[in-house]
Parts: sequence; C-alpha cells; structure tokens
Amino acid sequence: MFIEQYKLESNPFAPDGIRPTFMSQSMRYAQLKLEHLLEGRLQSLFLSGVAGVGKSTLIEQQLRAREGIFVSWVEPGAKEPEFLLRKLVNEIGPGDVYGSAAELRNILEVFLRHQAGQGRVCVVVADALERLALPLIRELEGLSRMRLRGRPILHCVMVTRNEDLIRSMMSQQEDTRLAPSLHQRLAGFTLDETRAYVHACLHGAGCAWVEELVPEEAIVDIQGFTQGVAGDINALCRLALEAVAARSSQLQQARVTRAILKDAGAALRLRYDPSVWQQKIEESLSPDAVQVSDPAELRVEAARLVVSSGGSIVAEISLNRPRMVLGRDAACDISLDSSYVSRYQNLFMETPDGWLLIDLNSTNGSFVNGRRVQEHPLRDGDLIAVGQHQLRFTSPSGRERPDTDDGRDRGEDTIVSPKPIIGKRA
Repeated sequence: MFIEQYKLESNPFAPDGIRPTFMSQSMRYAQLKLEHLLEGRLQSLFLSGVAGVGKSTLIEQQLRAREGIFVSWVEPGAKEPEFLLRKLVNEIGPGDVYGSAAELRNILEVFLRHQAGQGRVCVVVADALERLALPLIRELEGLSRMRLRGRPILHCVMVTRNEDLIRSMMSQQEDTRLAPSLHQRLAGFTLDETRAYVHACLHGAGCAWVEELVPEEAIVDIQGFTQGVAGDINALCRLALEAVAARSSQLQQARVTRAILKDAGAALRLRYDPSVWQQKIEESLSPDAVQVSDPAELRVEAARLVVSSGGSIVAEISLNRPRMVLGRDAACDISLDSSYVSRYQNLFMETPDGWLLIDLNSTNGSFVNGRRVQEHPLRDGDLIAVGQHQLRFTSPSGRERPDTDDGRDRGEDTIVSPKPIIGKRA
C-alpha cells in the first residue's frame, strides 16, 4: 500500500498515475470551440496559456473521442517547409510521397479538396507554435487559406504560450463568416476546482479519508504554489505524497502539511501566491441550507438555537437530545450547508449544570460572544458565530441565567467570527 493509513494504493499524481478527466471553466469553453472546429465550423483555433495548464491534454482527449477525423500533429523540431509538407501528405494526404515543396503543396491541396468535397474533416495541430521555425509558420498560414466553395479544406489548431504571435497571425487571416478563427486562453483551476481535482484523483486511487490526508489548509497552499495549473498541481502533490509516505511511520497522523508543501514547492521552484488566502464574504444562508436530522422524532423543548444569516432569521432548532453535533456534513444532527463550517464543527451537550458547547477541533474554531472557545457553558442569549452566520442560544427556562463576574462580553447581533483561519487548527 502506498499510504496504508488512508488506503491509498498508488500515487495518482505520478507521471504514469491514472487520473480522472477534469476541466476548468476555461477548458470547457475551449472544448466547445474545439468541437466546432472538428465539425468544420471553425477554420483555426488558437489555444494559449502557461505551460502545464492542459492545452495539449485537452486536444488529445477530444481527438481520441472523435472518429473519422484525419489529424497530423506537428511538434517542434522541423525547420524546413518540405518536412512539414511531406508529413502532412503522409498523414492526412494520399501517403508517402517525395517531391519538391511546390509539388507536395499541390498534391496536398488536390487531396484536401477531394476530402472536403466528401464532407471529411482534416486537422493539423501545431504544438508549441512559438518554437516552430518561421518558414513553417508561414507555410501553415498559406495552407490555412486554401478554400473550397468558401470553406477551408484544412482546419488548424495552434497551441502556444505567446499571445503576441496569435494576434499577429489572426490579423493576417481572411475574415470569413463561414469558418472564422478564434482564440481561447486557458486559465488554471480556481480554488474550488483545485480542491475537487485533488479529491477526485485521491478517491480514484482508493483513498478513503481524503480530507484527513489533504486538509483544507493544504489545498489552499497547493493553490498558492500552483495557481491552479494542472501540471504544477500534479508535480507538487506527487512530491508531497511521497514525503508523507516516507515519514508515515514516524508521524502520529500522516497527512500533507504546509511544511511538506513548502519543501516540495521549493524543490520545484514554484512561486507562492499568498493572495489565495483572501477569502470572499460568503452569501447569506437560505432556510434550505439548514437541516436537522430526523425532524419527525423531535420533541418540543425550550432550549433552542435561532440561526440567522445576512441579518435575517433562517431557522430555529430545538436542542431536544442530550448530545447534538453541528457541522457541514449531512450526517450531523444539525447540518449547515456553508463553506465556513467544518465537517464536524462542535458538540452541544446537556449537563446537570446546563448546556455545554464543545469545539470538535474544527479548522476555523468556535466563537461565542466574539471569543474563541474550546469549551463554553452556554447561557441564555449567548451568540455563537460561524463565519458570517450566527446562532443565538436560548436556555430551557427562557430566562437569562444570573450574570457571573467571569469577564465575558455579551456581544451584539452584528458580531461575526473572523475570516476562516484555514492555515491553523484549534
């Protein structure tokens, strides 16, 4: 087993690892445009983006899913137009033919016109366009201008990191409404997409405890180091998991830590972007976001929590069991569908002296009347803050207990807990 504690059978981020197909929002836009090109509705599609963002992978996936498409993939290395023409004639033309550049170009054009007349689509993919010799780029530009009844007979996918080159080439292409040329820039995964991608890869490799192996603060650091670039995510996670596997016998709880990611990021020379920790203010909860398990079995009790969000009351929850767990997980007694809530946030426990709130080592902590607590005896009117949401505790007697000189502030309805402290655990 790769990491036995988490039932992780292999490292899915290794170069030969099996990973699920996963697309960012920008990749889904690019996929749609690529489908239009493979259907003959686009003449050229320019794909740009940093190294490792998934440009070539996207094209390969789409071409594998298509049948009846004639494709030639041009990679850097060739310098002479004759080499390019001979390659195209051999792979999407009539076959292996030798001749001068003019002869090969004529043979290719005649054959492509025949293919277009039969409704067949021929595609040339120029990978790393900026590394091709200028004569080859000029040859591709000339081939892209060939037409049959106003439609292109050769469709081109140009992959490059150089967007200035794209602007220069697109400005020289013919403007046609029948099959225009478009440009799509691929961006990295968002934080949510990075989280989903890492979890999907680990689930696919048999990991039964993904959130324990890679906690939320590690996900944010992965985003900070990689900016969501898939290639960098794979490299960083591979090194991090290898470090966890090597140290698992020495650690009480083997998991990916920020220190491990820092070492892996330094080894890969990745630049860290701290702005990923800036959290946006979450939208208000809706009544549907608050769920109580087994509501039909609840007995009416005076002790309750009044849940408010965005200044409005969204739910009232009876504390009618001796122990009730609040968290984001649907299996909790009280479930709040909010990113500010940990899977298992805190426990409400009835004691002979009244109700007690216990923090379950949650990532963002529990706050009562503006103060972070590990355990807190609740009294009537106490305000429990979870991010931008509040839970007002009402005691069973409905009367506020006598104040004691414990120095605690009562707090106001406007009080909220600080921004999520994802990098620390209580």
